[in-house]
Amino acid sequence: MTTPRPIRLAAAGVVLEGVVGVAAAVLLATAGVGFSVWGFVALAGIAVGAAGVALLAGVRGARGPCLVAQLLVLGCAFYAAVPSGQPAWGVPVMVVAALVLAGLLAAPSRAWASSG
Repeated sequence: MTTPRPIRLAAAGVVLEGVVGVAAAVLLATAGVGFSVWGFVALAGIAVGAAGVALLAGVRGARGPCLVAQLLVLGCAFYAAVPSGQPAWGVPVMVVAALVLAGLLAAPSRAWASSG
């Protein structure tokens, strides 16, 4: 069975999130933030990006880590949008994470994941 379109689109979104994570780590490092912070952000960005690349390659086992990453991103984006009072940052991130999550949970995606 070929990789369904919702999985390919979601995987592209996950790869984009990984790239943004690594870029954020670079910005944090150049801003003088401590290694413990920007190092964690870089590691998380690399891991998310790798899961997205694996999903793009058709690895069914990468769907689980991508799902978990989206749930974590949704939580962080909600925190940015509501308690932190930064809806300009949190709401767009929530929208992207929700769209990726919808792609990962779509019926063709579930059928593809269980067919392996």
